[in-house]
Amino acid sequence: MKLVIDDLGKLLDKNAVLMSIMALICSFMALFFTDEGSQEINNIIDIIKIDGIVILFLIFGIELAKNTLVADKISKKLEFLLANGFSMKKILAKYLFSIYLGTLIIVLPSLILNLLKLEISLIIILNLIVSSFLYSLIIVLIILGTINMNKVNSLQIRLIGLSLVVMISSVLVYNFTNSLLCYLMTKLLILGSIIVFLGININKERIVVSYY
Repeated sequence: MKLVIDDLGKLLDKNAVLMSIMALICSFMALFFTDEGSQEINNIIDIIKIDGIVILFLIFGIELAKNTLVADKISKKLEFLLANGFSMKKILAKYLFSIYLGTLIIVLPSLILNLLKLEISLIIILNLIVSSFLYSLIIVLIILGTINMNKVNSLQIRLIGLSLVVMISSVLVYNFTNSLLCYLMTKLLILGSIIVFLGININKERIVVSYY
C-alpha cells in the first residue's frame, strides 16, 4: 500500500491537474449534445457520454503508466523488485492500483459533473467503474508483456481503437436487447477475454526483458 501511495504522490502533479481540467472541459462540452427524441435514443447518448469518460480514463491511464510502469521497466526496477522477493502478483497489483486510482482522481470532476447533469442508472455507473478498472489492468498487462518498449508509443492509438470497438459492440447489443445489463455483460465479456489472453502470456522473463 505504501508503494501505491508513493506512486500516487509522483503521478498527481501539475500534469495531472491539466489532464483533469481537460477532461472536465470535454465532459462539459459533451453535455450540450442532447437529443430531443425518444427516451431510448437519449439513453444511448448518455451511455456514449459515459463511455467517453472511459476513453479519457484510458488515455490518461496510459500517460500515468509511462511515468511509472514503463519507466521502471526500462530502468530494470522490475527486475530488482522480483530479485528482492516481490511476486508477479504484487508487482501487478502495485501498478494496477497506482494507475487506476491516479486516473480515477483525475477524471473525478468530470464524473461528478455527469452524475449531477445526467440521469444515470446504477448499471451505467457500475459500467464506468468496472470498465475503467479492466482497462487499467489491460494497460498494465500489455506493458508488462512488452519487450520492445517502442511499441508503447502506439499503445494509446491501439487501445482507443479497442475501446471504440468494445463501445460500438456493446451499444449494438443494447440497441437490440434494450437491456443495460446485456450492454454491460457484453463489455465485460470482451474485456475479460482480452485480460485472460494477456495474463496467460505473462511470465517473469517478459517482465524483466526490455529494450528501447
